[in-house]
Amino acid sequence: MPKVVDGKQFYLAHETAKVAGVSKQTLLRWITENRIKDAAKRDRNGWRLFTEPEVKAITRFAQDGS
Repeated sequence: MPKVVDGKQFYLAHETAKVAGVSKQTLLRWITENRIKDAAKRDRNGWRLFTEPEVKAITRFAQDGS
């Protein structure tokens, strides 16, 4: 279930990975390897918060590698 912060919808890492069709570990590895950009925002616990455009870009990368 996406979080709503300041009226904007954000996805946690595990939700983003699920939408993209990859594991959370794969998503985090891609970030570590600089293959995809890290989330621009984090919550007060330090968890990544991905925007809808970021989720779409990650899903596109997962599907075709670009």
